[in-house]
Amino acid sequence: MIELHVWPAKWGLPSMDPTSLLLIIYMQLVIPSKFTLVESVNPDLSPSGQLPFIQNGKDLVAPASSIISYLADDANGFGIPTPKAPSNPQDTAWLVHAESNLGDLVLHMLYSLHANWNELTHPSIVYQFPVPQRYYAPHRLRESYRSRLESAGLWSLPGVEQEKKAFSKERPPKAKGNPRDRFLRVFERERVVEKARTALDIYTRLLGARTFFSGDQPSLLDAIVAAHILLLSRPPFPDPLLQDLVNTSYPSLVAHANRLSDQTLSVNIPTRKATHENFLGTLFPMIDSGVESDVWETRLRVAFIGLMLGGVLTYMSAAPYINPTS
Repeated sequence: MIELHVWPAKWGLPSMDPTSLLLIIYMQLVIPSKFTLVESVNPDLSPSGQLPFIQNGKDLVAPASSIISYLADDANGFGIPTPKAPSNPQDTAWLVHAESNLGDLVLHMLYSLHANWNELTHPSIVYQFPVPQRYYAPHRLRESYRSRLESAGLWSLPGVEQEKKAFSKERPPKAKGNPRDRFLRVFERERVVEKARTALDIYTRLLGARTFFSGDQPSLLDAIVAAHILLLSRPPFPDPLLQDLVNTSYPSLVAHANRLSDQTLSVNIPTRKATHENFLGTLFPMIDSGVESDVWETRLRVAFIGLMLGGVLTYMSAAPYINPTS
């Protein structure tokens, strides 16, 4: 059975990652319950170095666009045509636009807003990683989205700036309730809301009164939009900036996402968790020399095991001098 490796389930959804979730929905439309979900936080096996990816025998396929093409290829023996696959450049443009613009909104809610990262996203993923990755991998994951969100104007918000100051050596001045600062915070949040409205209005008009974007049958565009709306509307965000907007102002998109969720996610999908490497394998993985991030990661692992062994040796050398009755 084909395996779809995805970021772990959370908040009543089979994955907390928008690309993983849209592929789960799409594959339920294409090959319903004929694949296994593998919850993972390790993208090392992926040919693209990122989750999600699929494994079908010896075939490893990523990213999402390649997975969709793979499923559509009759030579791979699935025997089920893809539902309303894009047939012209305009259809493809809609898919790219939806995944990019709606994806920015989801990533903003999960990784950019200070309260959501600290109280929801980070606690949700940190213990999915083995030691010692859990001490740095979640922050590296968040940092990986920074350039994308900066380009979209969705990163440098007041909450994020305050977070940076909290870790600076300089003691921050006492809050004086400066009206200008309050105005800037409100302005930045309104700017994000307006950006979200621009994208959501487009898909509300495109959907209209239809059941799905292409009529009575769901398409790949339906899977993309539904996955992102589910991740905007369902998680218990401490800062519900865009969640309130989606749930109150875009009922047709929420109803569309719930409809597709009922059709594809309400059935049981075979699921297992990926096994972590053994402890020493985690500390000293096979890496490509010369990759700066991998070199830094290995140094951190070596430092961790060095501190651990140093503590053990110190305890063993001091043990004879410890009076057990004292």
